[in-house]
Amino acid sequence: MLEREHDQEGVTGIKNMALSDYFQELDKKILARNEGGESSFQIKVGDQVIEQRFTSEEQADGVKKYFVGTILNERATPDAILNFWTDEIDNYLLSGTKDINAIWRSKDDTGYLRITPGYELSGIDYKRNTFYYCRHPETNPEFMLYGHAMVVMIGQWARQNGMLLLHSACVGINGKGVMLSARGGGGKSTLAVSCLLNGFDFVSDDYILVNQEGPLKAMPLYRTVSLNQDMASILNPGLPVVRVDKERNDKLMLDASSYEFKESLPVHAIIYPNLTDGDSPFIKETARGPVMVKLIDSTASQLGFFRDPEAYRQMSQRLIDIPVYEIGLCKDLKKNVKCLLEFINEEI
Repeated sequence: MLEREHDQEGVTGIKNMALSDYFQELDKKILARNEGGESSFQIKVGDQVIEQRFTSEEQADGVKKYFVGTILNERATPDAILNFWTDEIDNYLLSGTKDINAIWRSKDDTGYLRITPGYELSGIDYKRNTFYYCRHPETNPEFMLYGHAMVVMIGQWARQNGMLLLHSACVGINGKGVMLSARGGGGKSTLAVSCLLNGFDFVSDDYILVNQEGPLKAMPLYRTVSLNQDMASILNPGLPVVRVDKERNDKLMLDASSYEFKESLPVHAIIYPNLTDGDSPFIKETARGPVMVKLIDSTASQLGFFRDPEAYRQMSQRLIDIPVYEIGLCKDLKKNVKCLLEFINEEI
């Protein structure tokens, strides 16, 4: 049975419907809409197989580029299915949801559904590990094809499957890893990619998966890295351009699959990059609170977890025992890399 997470005026007939029945009807509507034109691909994440399904090859191809190197060449039985499509949201409304934003969660915790009429639908069938995301065709198509819809859905999948998706980079030396966590423009990606080019153990420059239990370890999701145009010209990584992100000041998304990515890397510290005017970089211990707030808020913003106290609790609890440092970055990229190398080798 369903219960409303927030009482909404004008919502009627919801409690008399099983959410599993709704998802079965939703599957039929998606199938009928596809008319055999569904496009999908599978990726390997940790030890699990995720199948991502789209209603057009354009959508699938646009997203697929981000997973260079993690895509399965042979089909396997998926552990989870993620459905993405665009359509008139009114075609999927529950009774009484017209003109309101409503959230429902089944009382036996077998499903979750959120509908914003005229905008988007998202849902999770926990029993079948099946996820749904639909966006109205008149809203931003970039969101669907290349952006946050995919990240949001994988973040939801991770939380249901013993992992967390965090907005952080992760690099290391000799099997000892550190998370680099900062808001956009803080030098995180530049430092991470510089480390990749200089032979560090490498997981990601933007998003990582971490396990929810046991010693903290980071796992990769993408085989792409991102750099702004200026840094790309300075670093000259020689990597193929997957896409130019017009919404992020023409940031370059680069295919780094020619480099070895660590499937798993133990995390021993969280380091907050901070651009300075000094001539030499430095690393020092810093207050945990501000760094944690920025890391968690940044992740919540990217994954759409605002107003979800459980998501905040999970992230805070998972990272509470990890030491936190600041790295003051100078303009000399080689010095920054050397500083981090020495810190990892000598301090952790």
